[in-house]
Amino acid sequence: MAPNKIAATSEHRNVRTASRPGSSQRPAPAEQAEHKTLAVTVKETLESIVVAFILAFVFRAFIVEAFVIPTGSMAVTLYGKQLTKTCSTCGYEYAYGLVDGKRNTETRVRCPNCRVLYDKFSATELDRADSGDRILVHKWPLDLPGGWLGPNRWEVTVFKDPEDGTTNFIKRLVGMPGEALEIIDGDVYTAKMENLPAELIGQFEQLRERIYRYGHGDRQPGSSDLREEIRDLYAKINKKLLPCLEIQRKIEQAPRAQESLWFNVYNHDFLPSYELRADQNKPPVGWAPDSPDAAKAWKDTNRRTIKFDSVSDDTLFLKFEGTIDDFYAYNFNDSANEAMDLRGGGPSGRCLVGDVRLRFSWIIRAGSGDLVLEMNRDKDTFIASISTTGKVKLELERPVGESATRRETIAEPSPVDSFSRDRAVQVEFINVDYRVMVLIDGKIVAKSNDKQYHPLVERLERFCQPTPTDAVWGAHVEPTVVRIGGRNMQCDLKHLVLERDVYYRSQPLFGGPWKGTGLRLPDWSGWGTAGHPILLRPQRVRNGKTYAAEYFMLGDNSPHSKDSRLWESAGSHLIPLMDEYQLGTVPEDQLIGKAFFVYWPAGYRAAWTGGIGLIPNFGRMRWIR
Repeated sequence: MAPNKIAATSEHRNVRTASRPGSSQRPAPAEQAEHKTLAVTVKETLESIVVAFILAFVFRAFIVEAFVIPTGSMAVTLYGKQLTKTCSTCGYEYAYGLVDGKRNTETRVRCPNCRVLYDKFSATELDRADSGDRILVHKWPLDLPGGWLGPNRWEVTVFKDPEDGTTNFIKRLVGMPGEALEIIDGDVYTAKMENLPAELIGQFEQLRERIYRYGHGDRQPGSSDLREEIRDLYAKINKKLLPCLEIQRKIEQAPRAQESLWFNVYNHDFLPSYELRADQNKPPVGWAPDSPDAAKAWKDTNRRTIKFDSVSDDTLFLKFEGTIDDFYAYNFNDSANEAMDLRGGGPSGRCLVGDVRLRFSWIIRAGSGDLVLEMNRDKDTFIASISTTGKVKLELERPVGESATRRETIAEPSPVDSFSRDRAVQVEFINVDYRVMVLIDGKIVAKSNDKQYHPLVERLERFCQPTPTDAVWGAHVEPTVVRIGGRNMQCDLKHLVLERDVYYRSQPLFGGPWKGTGLRLPDWSGWGTAGHPILLRPQRVRNGKTYAAEYFMLGDNSPHSKDSRLWESAGSHLIPLMDEYQLGTVPEDQLIGKAFFVYWPAGYRAAWTGGIGLIPNFGRMRWIR
């Protein structure tokens, strides 16, 4: 509208000028009109540029903004500064994170697939490190009233760092306002405030107040009593809270997020070439028959297609050789810490993981037998039997006493329509967040429910009372064993993949609360960790002032993520809130938006680009889940 109005006004002035006496000494009307039109065009162009800049700033401020990922706290969902390596033993490609000062060409790296410690980075590779992923973040959903578009649990969220108020952080939102939260054995448990007794909520408030006092210098004679009081409150709270907790299941609440949180343990399509390794006596990982009879039936385990051939009614098993733990090649440091890492335990150690997914293609060639899949989580073992006629049965076997076991049926045999000979059937066997299921061609055909399989308070209590040797709260469990069995049939297995779920660690907070006070407590536990739950307050009004609701954030790279568990101080923007701000939380008014797309991952490097990643790698552009 504005340009049209300006053009009409200019034309009116041209007419008036041409009618004045003595106008013959001035430019001709046509020339004057041309000058006026040029001026109008320049003005319109400048106005358009200004409007474009204004719209761009408005768009950036309220709609969508671009961010760069600087660190690896969300790896492997999102990458910070990193190098890409292809394992020379198995050919598996993976990312290795870089931090300041870690540019040693003698540093060896461990492949996350074959687990071989073999490759090094050259000086050229180190000089060509890739910058972090560039992502787009939706801002507007968090600004809509009612919160019906978020924030939601399991979403990747950008927010202001509570320790300085200016740095942008990106983590996965796991804790919502109005609930108590506790991380136990790698899983997230919560209880809604309305389901908790008033006495328990009162104890949470006492705990909050005493931690604030202790962190702000209340350490006169008797302050040790305050510290003991804090420990005593944690113990009392946990005893009452554990029976109220419910596990939060990603696979049901946010299946796309769960898909992002499966981490590779071993992919049989990337077979290690062990003839290249003179010092390697046997593969550190892989599939192998677990008996002499099984070795006769299971053939070609050193090839991508594994064959089974047996007329016996006995089930003969193929076993995964390797430890399923929370190893991240992205974090690996070939140093003295690696010795600790391999043993497990300690802040740099690994935790055993019981949440596992097994998937593969099954091609039936002959016979009328069964494929039997087994995996355990701690002392519970799950057995899925899939017949060649398409019937699926799911069972649970658990110990009774010291030597006996009891087997219960979770799902009775049910037919599957998609079975046929010589056709690849996609099979998935999953145990994650206390939910066990069997999927055939992407469809759930057998599944446990809460009555059949759920967290037991007695088991949770073990993790909330770590012993001195359980430095990372991971030595309470039995290693997970995965087996594939067959009987009376001929079949092929292809694209055999084993994955594990994210494991949220209960890490200690080595700095202690309110770092600026000089407090150093080597045994101070992280917020929301096992035995040390946290209460996330909803929006509230106190003394006529409204305080924002509180959220809890965790990084996908749990061993190397400074997140809600480990914040030890508050920035100047939060200090005026005094005890109304709780360490370990993100106030709602500090949320920025929801990450949704990686628009520029590490650039594609080609010989004709001089090895510089100038070309967008379209294959790595992806939605953020």
